[in-house]
Amino acid sequence: MIMFGLFPLETLPGWEVAQNPTVLEAVTLYLGIPVAIFAVILLLGLAPSWFGKDDDKAVRSDD
Repeated sequence: MIMFGLFPLETLPGWEVAQNPTVLEAVTLYLGIPVAIFAVILLLGLAPSWFGKDDDKAVRSDD
């Protein structure tokens, strides 16, 4: 049985043999997708401060 990470690569009888993923495909799967998800979440979190009124500024009082 061929293993890639934690996933066994097996095919059912009568089906074509599964190809082993290339290094580029593995890097894209394990690093690229999480980085892309993080970038989207970061963009959604920072977008209101870029395009809207920034109400979170600290108010300085000279009392």
